[in-house]
Amino acid sequence: MATAVFFAGAVAGGILFGWIADHYGRVPAIMGANLIGGIGGVATIFTTSVWDFVLCRFLVGMAFDNAFMMIYILVLEYISARHRTWVANISIALYFGLGCVSLPWIALWISDWRMLLWVTATPMFIVLLAPWVLPESARWYVSRGRTNQAVQVLRKFEKVNGTKIPDDVMDEFIVASTQTKQTNESLLVLMKSAPLRMIMILMLILYMSCSVVFDGLVRMSDAFGLDFFISFTLTSATEIPSVTLLAFVLDRWGRRNLTAGPLSIASVLIGIAIFVPKGIPQASMAIGARFFINMAYTAVIQWSAELLPTGVRASGFATLHISGYIASVLSPYIVFSERIWTLLPLLILGVVSVLGSGISMVLPETKGRPMPQTMADGERIVQEQGFCGKGIPEADEEDWKTEKEKNLIA
Repeated sequence: MATAVFFAGAVAGGILFGWIADHYGRVPAIMGANLIGGIGGVATIFTTSVWDFVLCRFLVGMAFDNAFMMIYILVLEYISARHRTWVANISIALYFGLGCVSLPWIALWISDWRMLLWVTATPMFIVLLAPWVLPESARWYVSRGRTNQAVQVLRKFEKVNGTKIPDDVMDEFIVASTQTKQTNESLLVLMKSAPLRMIMILMLILYMSCSVVFDGLVRMSDAFGLDFFISFTLTSATEIPSVTLLAFVLDRWGRRNLTAGPLSIASVLIGIAIFVPKGIPQASMAIGARFFINMAYTAVIQWSAELLPTGVRASGFATLHISGYIASVLSPYIVFSERIWTLLPLLILGVVSVLGSGISMVLPETKGRPMPQTMADGERIVQEQGFCGKGIPEADEEDWKTEKEKNLIA
């Protein structure tokens, strides 16, 4: 029951903080998610019954993924297309990867769940410093018609970096921002757009496919004939090299290829695992599959942020993550299907990987492109792709890139 309530909290948190981020700013959403997670974690230590424990798990669930997701969006909105992949993925490789590898051994060393909660929950209160160290997204300010606040943020960057934005560049940014048509963009408005609605539906299926395979391989860590802690550590350790490799090649080979390709390879490795004996051979195939699923899942996370317009990026991103939570609920049942046939879980995960690979091939490529600021920008990305819309002449595409570089200086 506690696990179910935890994921219910994750869904509620995704909806709430996604809405806050799009309507009140990225920084308030970051603070809210981390503070609720910290409060829920610390409060769990003092629970005395099932019901207050479940309530605290709901609060922690609200922060699950949202604490990371909101600041991930904020950072991407400040990074140019040239450096976006490095900043987005190296941070995941280092911090998420090292956290996954170290957490089971920290838990084993502490051997006290209350003390473990102190160690993992209290660092979330560092977010109280956010108003003084985290600048609000200039893109979000522009999407809300608050050009003056966007300029103030850029002026702060000048002081911190010790450089000055050329006056003609700043003037051009102000003019472009004030001329941008302001609309009440929301997920409802996005779903009324046929191209963006199709992208959202396909991305939901892709997210769910990656989530099921990712979570399924984690839950099967003790089913490969090795010690749980060793299996979990080895599969988690693939996060660091896989995401680091992704950072090197994502801007060369593109999001589409580095989602479809790794998912296909993972399905092959899972298929091989069906025919090899338990123990090291089967665990090796599972670890290899986890390596490529890490690459695909991380590429999808960045890809989805690059496809969604600024006005709905947080709520749309949250919706995609919610679909991942819902899919994760299915993974225990997939693992338990071994009672029907021992190899059925691997077969199901392999089929889901193939499905995700096929879906990714019809999504538009965003390599080297600026992130869409408006719904019209998002529709343009879809329409110029050969798979999802009509292509446009190369000359028009170059003109569009030049125009976007002028209008999205921030």
